Amino acid sequence: MRKVIIVILLTLLTLATNGQTQRDPRSIHFMGIALEGPIDSLREQLKAIGFAEWGASDDGEDYYFRGKYYGLRAKLLVSCSPASRLVRSAYVTVGPYSTKGMLERNMQYFRLQLEKEFGTLSERSGSYFYMDDYGNLKLSVVDNDNGSHDIRVLYFPTAPFYKDALCMGLHGSVQEVVTDNAVAEDRFLRFGEDGRIDNPDLTDREYDEHGYLVRANMTEENGHSVVTYEYDSRYNPKRRTLTNEQAGIRYINEYTYNSDGEIMSESQKVYDQKGECLMTINMHNSYMTRDDNGNWTTNSLTLSYWEKGGQSQQTTVLQKRTLAYWE
Repeated sequence: MRKVIIVILLTLLTLATNGQTQRDPRSIHFMGIALEGPIDSLREQLKAIGFAEWGASDDGEDYYFRGKYYGLRAKLLVSCSPASRLVRSAYVTVGPYSTKGMLERNMQYFRLQLEKEFGTLSERSGSYFYMDDYGNLKLSVVDNDNGSHDIRVLYFPTAPFYKDALCMGLHGSVQEVVTDNAVAEDRFLRFGEDGRIDNPDLTDREYDEHGYLVRANMTEENGHSVVTYEYDSRYNPKRRTLTNEQAGIRYINEYTYNSDGEIMSESQKVYDQKGECLMTINMHNSYMTRDDNGNWTTNSLTLSYWEKGGQSQQTTVLQKRTLAYWE
């Protein structure tokens, strides 16, 4: 009986753990919620933490809420892009304050709360700022016509919702990448403003709630393949598996990263239907130059190659690439 109870408890624990939503490290957050993705999804998440929706603009771009912001009553305006319906910004207003003492105390209170969440804020002209690769934030005081004051916090996400480009180690709003001596990737890569890779061969895509690709179909010469993606705790892709049942082939790519989220090494193994390894390719990157956005433009790629029945070979390839960005 005791063993049965232990098995049930372990099963429940596993289900609970698997059901938890992992926090997306590539997004700016509002009260623990990632400010990204479809506006209707964000509206439901805000309601779940106690914000009440009380209206919307006629064009459906702006949504208005009331709720507790770090424990104090606040108004919240969330905006989305009219074309994509993806979240664009969030604007918090607390007040009005008619006394200087209360205004200064609450301004200091919000600054401390935000620094617990994001780290040290920089100060400029009486306002406080935070900025990283995925968004920025501004804490400021606004004067009203009647002499009172409001405290306002602007959240502005800058990372695209779909993480196809980010998962390739690319920084910023990348539109196009052209690589000379491309290995294990296409020479030409293009991305939409929403971060999705432009690849007509990649169909029936399935993304998770944070915009990370988890499954897709791929059109190939020998029929269709199924591609699945697995991620580590920081949402870096750790394994990509491509299975072509018609050809009886399975490709497994595994990756390691540096502190900037760039791919340092990659291994690709090819297996047959019996699970026997037919080929192995190991690649290691040594980045030499970068552009103003931190993306590498010159790379020394060391590559070792082994095929069943043959000898292992090694070579070094000098890669150069140019990048274009969305405005």
